[in-house]
Amino acid sequence: ASAFLSGNTAAPPRSADPALCGKFTAEGKTVLLLGAVDAPELLDSETALGELRRTEAWWKARTGVLYCEGADEAMAPLLNGWSAYQTLACRFLGRAGVYQNGGAIGFRDQLQDSVNLLWVDSALCRDHILNCCAHQYDRGDVQHWWHPGEGRLQKGVRTRCSDDLLWLPWALCEYIDGAGDLSLCAEQAPFLTSPELENGENSRYELPALSGEQGSVLDHCRRACALVLSRGLGGHRLLLMGGGDWNDGFDAMGSKAESVWLTWFASTVLDRFGTLLKRLGLPEGEKYAELSRLLGSSANEAWDADRFLRGYYADGTPLGGRDGTACRIDSVAQSFAAFCPWADPARVNTALDTALAALWDRERHLIKLFDPPFAPGGGSPGYVSSYGPGFRENGGQYTHAAVWLARACFRTGRRQEGEALLRDIALALRQGECGTEPFVLCADLYAAPGMEGRGGWSWYTGAAGWWYRTAWQDMLGFSMKNARPAFDPPETVCRRGMKLTWRGRDGTELRFPPPEE
Repeated sequence: ASAFLSGNTAAPPRSADPALCGKFTAEGKTVLLLGAVDAPELLDSETALGELRRTEAWWKARTGVLYCEGADEAMAPLLNGWSAYQTLACRFLGRAGVYQNGGAIGFRDQLQDSVNLLWVDSALCRDHILNCCAHQYDRGDVQHWWHPGEGRLQKGVRTRCSDDLLWLPWALCEYIDGAGDLSLCAEQAPFLTSPELENGENSRYELPALSGEQGSVLDHCRRACALVLSRGLGGHRLLLMGGGDWNDGFDAMGSKAESVWLTWFASTVLDRFGTLLKRLGLPEGEKYAELSRLLGSSANEAWDADRFLRGYYADGTPLGGRDGTACRIDSVAQSFAAFCPWADPARVNTALDTALAALWDRERHLIKLFDPPFAPGGGSPGYVSSYGPGFRENGGQYTHAAVWLARACFRTGRRQEGEALLRDIALALRQGECGTEPFVLCADLYAAPGMEGRGGWSWYTGAAGWWYRTAWQDMLGFSMKNARPAFDPPETVCRRGMKLTWRGRDGTELRFPPPEE
């Protein structure tokens, strides 16, 4: 391994070989320098210690923004820095983990991460929104992921995924609400161009070209919304599934398949984008508000006694209904109803009752994505069934969705259940039964018989950012509005005697309860 790393052999090391091994004689202060051959000055111990202190200060300024004293033992590490560190270090900066080491930027993935780190680094979020605008095609669709590199163009994949582009206006609205920085709306970014995907071509890895056209961030968001709507509606007036919505594995339901989840999400995004446009004094805001109402009303009718459907296959067969052989209830269709202003509150409450009863295994601290899973040889909506029953998106816990279910509970006044869900997500790690690191979230936990609670890949998951944000915002009552931080914790938090602290970059602090004069 050392010969390969030093360039003395072209033969790569075997998987069992250590990446680094050696004996080092340490006398007094010793510096071991790795990966910085162009910085020999770091071999000086005082210089090295200075750089170490600067690095520690950089991380402390970001992971120590929020601190909760007196938190539940299972949740305290994630609340007090670890989930923020996991999101920033692994997901956003490194974009690599033991199970995911491609280094690519996912359009919707790192957009969510940057928004969920808005309290940690608002400039990072702003820059990333602009970066994503520059990876949008002139038609309005986006690179599903790309490999960052030198220059203005990067190789990436153009797909038929139906939700990617909607995360752009979502992120803009989130950023404006939190940072209060309306100037981002007018910032300019280029559009990409390439031949559109042909019939039967589901994706293409390519190096696109610049279209020669630029537009404001608002223009980029307008094109995203326009393309989603222009793709049309199915027979139930729901948006089309395309090459998969948030669950990429639903990729073979047919060209006219419909997605209830996508329709809920689009309705919510259009409502918020319309509100932003009205705030800017633009008359088109009313148009988006009406489109939001129409979509939300259609999703509200995708109802099956005590749950919302997940969608419809191209032939009209429901997905996510009581009579299905698999996926009789899907978590995200119920959760995102709670975020949409046009969902019937009584139906949302009933749907959450059904979801919690069917998907939450309280004994094993496990919250399944849907149930039952797809079995081999049965009907399938796509490659999701390539995972064994109860693994990953095929009926296991997909932690992203588990956090969204907790968020839905908080948003509908079900605080006790929301907190219990967040605690179970953390407790599964702390008890060590999942077999992964106890200080970072897993992307998924298995629900297969005999494997319940075992962790899938850890570290590289956007669930970390969502857990961090949901815990602080919805559970503990912290908010950032127009760049102004505030604590408004619920009475349950106050009764427990927790002490909450926000620390700004300039050294200012906000504490709850406020310090005595």
